[in-house]
Amino acid sequence: MSTLDWSRLRVLVIDDNAFFRKVVRTVLSAAGVTHIVEAVSAEDALDRFWAEDQIDLILLDYVMGPTDGLTLTRMIRRSPHSANTLVPIIMVSGHLNPTDVQLALNAGVNAVVGKPISARDLLKAIKRTLTEPVAFIRSNTYFGPDHRRRGGGDVPVSDDGTPVVIDVREE
Repeated sequence: MSTLDWSRLRVLVIDDNAFFRKVVRTVLSAAGVTHIVEAVSAEDALDRFWAEDQIDLILLDYVMGPTDGLTLTRMIRRSPHSANTLVPIIMVSGHLNPTDVQLALNAGVNAVVGKPISARDLLKAIKRTLTEPVAFIRSNTYFGPDHRRRGGGDVPVSDDGTPVVIDVREE
């Protein structure tokens, strides 16, 4: 596992709850993250994501209005305007039943962390997501991390450590 320089991370935190954004900011700051951008909605997040030079990680809520975290994830992954369709996305949610977790993974998130958050669990998920890259799959119905490969064998990544996109679309 490679090391993670927390001080160099640029994190976008998306949640409609100001208190929760403050909690996440406190956890990230304690870990050494200095560049934290906050957004209160999916629309606000897209504006900030497209305006920033480089976002290394997105932490987002599942339940937001009017656009939820699943829809926002799909927009980031599939939009032609997206500066980085491969950006790691961790969904932070109080909805952790197996169906909701599977829906989140199917939308293209890298990982899901439960609310109320544990600082340890959140930081562990961030570190794992950023230091153990997975390939991305592009199919007719999905674009996102290949969750089948997590934890097993060699993961195809490019020379610079970014995920490889495996295209399995049917023509």
